Amino acid sequence: MAFEPRESEAAGQAIRNITITGVDRLRYGATLWPSHAHVKVAQGDVVTLEGSYNKRTTNDDEGNEKVFHNISVNRILVNGAADQGKKNETVNTDDSVNDDDVPF
Repeated sequence: MAFEPRESEAAGQAIRNITITGVDRLRYGATLWPSHAHVKVAQGDVVTLEGSYNKRTTNDDEGNEKVFHNISVNRILVNGAADQGKKNETVNTDDSVNDDDVPF
């Protein structure tokens, strides 16, 4: 998940909204209804969602089109926190490179 869940209200019910990034690199908003209040989710979790999808298109104040992708969640699987791997620190030990020879 891209961000921490946000608590809100919809249809007179307390809900949580989460934002995920899909395999298509688009961001999706997903609504977790009270039936999933017991499910713990946090930023960085990888989740699998099933539910109804809708797409809403609006214009911002400057007239630019904005598209919102939303999922009303029926089923959710929290796969846990994603491992981002370890980055090894790299050091250039090649003393033969002259800074004057670098074109940028």
